[in-house]
Amino acid sequence: MHFSDLQKFIAHLETVGELVRVKEKVDPYLEVADIVNRTCKDPSRNSVLLFENVKNSALPLVANCFGSSFRTAAALGVTNVESLTARLRADLRAIDEKESGKALAKLIQGKVEEQVTDDDCPPTTQVECEQGLYDLPVIQSWPKEGGPYITLGQVFTKHPEATEQNCGMYRLQVVDKEMALVRFHPGSGGGEHLKAWHAGGEAMPISVVLGGPPALTLCAGMSLPEGVTETDFVKYLTGHSVAMAKSQNSELFVPSSAEIVIEGLILSGDEREEGPFGNHTGYYSDVSPVPVVKVLNVYMRESAVYPCTVVGQPPMENNYMAQASERLLLELLQYDCPWVVDVHMPREGIYHRAALVSVGTHDGSAAELSERLNRSRLLRNSRMIVLLDKACDLHNFREVYWRFINADAWEESVLIDGKTMVVDARASRHRTPMFNGLA
Repeated sequence: MHFSDLQKFIAHLETVGELVRVKEKVDPYLEVADIVNRTCKDPSRNSVLLFENVKNSALPLVANCFGSSFRTAAALGVTNVESLTARLRADLRAIDEKESGKALAKLIQGKVEEQVTDDDCPPTTQVECEQGLYDLPVIQSWPKEGGPYITLGQVFTKHPEATEQNCGMYRLQVVDKEMALVRFHPGSGGGEHLKAWHAGGEAMPISVVLGGPPALTLCAGMSLPEGVTETDFVKYLTGHSVAMAKSQNSELFVPSSAEIVIEGLILSGDEREEGPFGNHTGYYSDVSPVPVVKVLNVYMRESAVYPCTVVGQPPMENNYMAQASERLLLELLQYDCPWVVDVHMPREGIYHRAALVSVGTHDGSAAELSERLNRSRLLRNSRMIVLLDKACDLHNFREVYWRFINADAWEESVLIDGKTMVVDARASRHRTPMFNGLA
């Protein structure tokens, strides 16, 4: 089943018993996040929450739409993300390219003409928000945060000399009704676009979308190869193109089915201190300067719903979003490194800080394998990589820990490769195993 907008997705989730309506008035300052946090951490209550009465806002607020494996798969139009990974694996194997990014770009280019355009997506009804960002029920999740944060925005930017757009997920701290602070990740598409605009002495246009196709929200958080846009990847995964409409104040295009659109400019040299932000590590992020978004206008569809996510100690909604990304990007990693059998990035490692990698037949050293893995989109930011035999069950903590702690002498098994610690716990590489694993 395909969902062209957030409200269709919400209606489906309610139909299948995944949604709870909260009718009591709630405060976007700490209270919403507290309810969401407790819901995410209780398996018996882990539902989508639709807050119908939010203090100082006319808009309802929805959270935890992607907070389970079932819901992330549903957002992509399937019952199990593995069905998409299997299709991607088969399609990539038919492409004759040496590098996965070029293979994926070639694959998607060949599939674009086969996609179905969503004609049932009318353009966003442009109801202007007279109070700008203050009309949105933006939440503050943790007491010491620098202010309220937009946490599920899809940020559209493009290079000044290109037509293709980038759609990334970056947090925005709301300062007032006409100003927000955006944190681009180092090396991100949005960050590189900003450098290019400012190098030419120009302000960069930016459009922040809330809502739209749920598949695009998921893909906005993925690290895709150059030459592969998030909207095209959605076309490939779902079989449906994303209907787009031109922004009011720039040449950027945004999903026609967006709930809310925030348009702005980032002026060269205009920065302010952002943070602290309550991060998924369990600590507040440091305060540091980031670009200022000068908001030009905010508009929404009639009867809009404001989507958000709460970031905090796992398990949280972003863990499931990252897990879907892991399973899809694994296929690109295996294209470049066919000796990789599987990857598991435990949620306690926040999905980019620790990776367990099972390795098939390969005589390479830990240094050689690390160098290849650190070039991949999936593992390039990992702080720790543990290499294990292909027979090891990466989801069996007892077995992984047993392999890890009984690796060969640390001076032989542990490598510090830049910012990454690699532990070579492959039993077959060092000693003759007595048996395959724990009983």
